[in-house]
Amino acid sequence: MKDEKEIKNDSEQSNPSLESMLDKTGDYNEEQLYDELEKLAETFKNELKKASENGEVKVSENEIVDENDNIIPEEELCKCCGEKRRDTSVSENYEYCSECRELMKHYPLNFASVVIALAIIFVSVLSVTIFAGDFAGYNYARTAKEHESKNEKFSAVEYYDSAINFFAENEVVPKKLYKDSSSNVFATLPEGVRSFYEVSERIDEALSDFEAKLPIYNGYQKLRNQSLLMYNTFNAFYSILNNTEYMNFDPEDKETIGKIYNEIGALADKEVTITSMSGEKMTLTYDRASVLFSQFMFAYSYDEFEKAYDCLVELNEIAPEFISMYGYEFAIIEIQYGNMKNADALAEKLVLNNAEDSSPYAVFSYSERMKGNLSKSVKQADKGLAIDEENPDLYRQKAIAMLLDGDKKGALEVMNSGEAYGEYGVMYYTHLIIASEAGDKDKVSEINAKIKELNAETPEKVQRYLDGELSYKKLFTEGTGDIE
Repeated sequence: MKDEKEIKNDSEQSNPSLESMLDKTGDYNEEQLYDELEKLAETFKNELKKASENGEVKVSENEIVDENDNIIPEEELCKCCGEKRRDTSVSENYEYCSECRELMKHYPLNFASVVIALAIIFVSVLSVTIFAGDFAGYNYARTAKEHESKNEKFSAVEYYDSAINFFAENEVVPKKLYKDSSSNVFATLPEGVRSFYEVSERIDEALSDFEAKLPIYNGYQKLRNQSLLMYNTFNAFYSILNNTEYMNFDPEDKETIGKIYNEIGALADKEVTITSMSGEKMTLTYDRASVLFSQFMFAYSYDEFEKAYDCLVELNEIAPEFISMYGYEFAIIEIQYGNMKNADALAEKLVLNNAEDSSPYAVFSYSERMKGNLSKSVKQADKGLAIDEENPDLYRQKAIAMLLDGDKKGALEVMNSGEAYGEYGVMYYTHLIIASEAGDKDKVSEINAKIKELNAETPEKVQRYLDGELSYKKLFTEGTGDIE
């Protein structure tokens, strides 16, 4: 007799459950199961095809399936072939499939890409080569700017000119370089009065007739017209001096001196015509500052020191921006009048105007000597010589300070070093006194021969020294403290 358990098993075998009917894996070996799945997949494809043909199911032509017939989303497709799934095993954001990745290892660039790459390399090398050829011009301009930023205006002009010349050879007109160089020339006047005309020439070179009419270049026009007006004013001054009426007049003729002085001053009320950059004729009055400086030069040359001083006082009031034109002369005269503070202030302005101007250090040296600070006087002269070793007055001021300090031989050596840079009366007479005090008779004879060639009248104080009426100490410490 069957027990309860056996009866239950028999029942399950004769009446299989739904679960057991669906789970056929128990009745298949592995090979049979694989074949069954293949048949099932083939049947599914056929049915899907029939349904698609009958319009029951629509399959997008753009959809791509993987090897397991799973649709690959567009964002997961390889960016190269566009047909396979991205290989995210490389990285989460990797954009290529494994096959494309392998191909790129062997063929990283196609032929067109190689050609483009070579073209880019060629153009880059060519650009560098061309720039290397042009670099000199840009380097000059950059160096000029560096000097300008340090207020070294002489060097700035030198490098601006080098840049301008370089670009001119390559038929390029560097407008800003012309403008910047012109401003520095105007501020330093390296060629005296001629510098004013040079400024106008530079700006004329920079702009075409059309550009000269544009408001954007008003700054150029203003600087150019101011320079040209000043140049014409000085020319008018020279024309007065060259008037046959005044040729070879007696230097002691105060009446004629006064007449010429007044005629120069009258230029400030007279008109002159200059041509603007656009070709327009402009009628202007002569430049007042240039008239005053012309009067100063004339008055000082004929010992009219009061008039000369008054001209500089007014000039400093109305045109302090022209400090390079009159600053040194004014400072020297202030010292001779005993105004050391004013002289030092003017010298400071000269330093601020141009750090490469050595003339203010001659003022400082002169001023310190008159204050009795001989060692400071020598140091100031040395500062100036470090800037410009060819400034004769720096040698002269240094030598005088050393003479007063008792170093006569040292003073003579300094004068011997500077004699080649100053072939004029004051330099010769200072050298003569120092050579006499140092006991160098050969040098005294040599200097006297040069003075004779100069055919100049011996200054009163020097003659008194030579006559034994005035010691060198009093000559260089009392009154003006100098030859004149």
